[in-house]
Amino acid sequence: MTLTPIVFAFQNPAAINRLYPYITYGLWPADLPNGNQTLSNDLVEAHLPNISGPVSFLQASIANTLNTENEWEFVWKMDWTNCSTPANGTTSDNERRLVEKPDVTLMNYWAGRSIHFTTKKGANQPNFTALTTGDKCSDTSALAFNVTKTLRAQTGYYEGEMCAVLQSPAPTAAPCKIIIAPAAASSISSTLTAGQCIAATPAISCPARNGGAYIDEVTSQLKWWAAGVLLVGKFLI
Repeated sequence: MTLTPIVFAFQNPAAINRLYPYITYGLWPADLPNGNQTLSNDLVEAHLPNISGPVSFLQASIANTLNTENEWEFVWKMDWTNCSTPANGTTSDNERRLVEKPDVTLMNYWAGRSIHFTTKKGANQPNFTALTTGDKCSDTSALAFNVTKTLRAQTGYYEGEMCAVLQSPAPTAAPCKIIIAPAAASSISSTLTAGQCIAATPAISCPARNGGAYIDEVTSQLKWWAAGVLLVGKFLI
């Protein structure tokens, strides 16, 4: 069994983090009837990792048999939260009735994208670094947001948390600004492999156990079979 890596890259993660992104995705043969298609996997964190850096990654994998010749469709959807204040300047008192604060409204939105690709035996095996450089990165699917400021939510699920304020128009997505260096690609690959190997019944071959624990020599079991751009989504400011 092989793993299909799923990687979403976020530019300016400190700003995107306040959108509270929630991602669902699915992978199936391109000719699968619509009634059988489902976004059965999700990627959600309370906060994005490493928001102090220029890029943050969310990663997962699908254990399946992509080592067959076929045409495939990868579909992903992102839900996010947008804060706003009323145009008429309506305010509400705080708990101690000392300071009035502008009312903050939270709205939820979503958008989806899809990627088609083909797998062929004997094809070149692309890697994370190659897919984000040269003339390949522009083939990736992306969303872009214009985050102008943050407000503190006063009610609801995010009460007390800061939330992002968006303005239109959104900038043009620029996926070529993200490059996954070889070291980062190796780290992602090892993380996905390690995640499988801690499972009770891993879907891949794992290092031998030593005293009940896996030997700390996690080698990637990720095998690439795609002949083209494969499953790299990006969200940018």
